[in-house]
Amino acid sequence: MIKPILFRGGMFGDLILGMLDPTALLETNNWQKEYKHSSCSGKYIKHTRAYLKKFFLYNDTQKHRYYKAFDSVKKPVYFLTHDTDFSQHYKDETTQLICSDLSLMDHFAERFERLHRPQVIQEAKSLIQNDKNFVDDYKKSLKLWQDAFVFPRRFDLKNIFDQDKFIHDLQQHYGDIDTEYARRVYDIHMQG
Repeated sequence: MIKPILFRGGMFGDLILGMLDPTALLETNNWQKEYKHSSCSGKYIKHTRAYLKKFFLYNDTQKHRYYKAFDSVKKPVYFLTHDTDFSQHYKDETTQLICSDLSLMDHFAERFERLHRPQVIQEAKSLIQNDKNFVDDYKKSLKLWQDAFVFPRRFDLKNIFDQDKFIHDLQQHYGDIDTEYARRVYDIHMQG
């Protein structure tokens, strides 16, 4: 059962994945893939859960195959994607991360720039309008994106900096979660 998490970089998708599913995280990165930099709370996100963060590297056939690989799994399989267009094929299963508190857009844009290598910033620049500086441009693109694309399942990040409210929001949206585990992941990730 697939549970894609659609988000733009800087919007804490890695944290949400880590809080929801401990099986998505590894202690070590024994692989030599581009995705070895995806991490949460001092652990590495499995390549199979971050595959579509670099969605532009794959064609639609490869993406459909990826989604179908999880068909036989009975429990929810959470994974990350930045592919808005392809997610339209699976809009009922996809949760789109948005933020109703527009004052947080600055933080998301600054976080994205701080966390990523110059190559990733260049990739992002090629996908957004560039007027002033990257942070301002990216902040505007986040707002435009969440206004332009409205998926049936949306998760609001407005309480991301209030642990109790944020975990409550996760429970309301995703159902029964291990709150003690989620709290530990949140604490480690936010301190890092």
